[in-house]
Amino acid sequence: MTSQYDERFRRFSRRVEKGIMIGIVACAIALTAGEILIQYVPARAFLIETERLEGVSDKP
Repeated sequence: MTSQYDERFRRFSRRVEKGIMIGIVACAIALTAGEILIQYVPARAFLIETERLEGVSDKP
């Protein structure tokens, strides 16, 4: 009984660990891609609202 429980727990924990690692890598890739995207002016103008509003008065 105990060895069966241990084996199931090991399999489950490996799957969870693999999922966490994939999530960390995906977040790191998304962060890097976002940082690279905001280096290009057309993408920065599209993604960041304050870039378009910089220096524009809200009163006519």
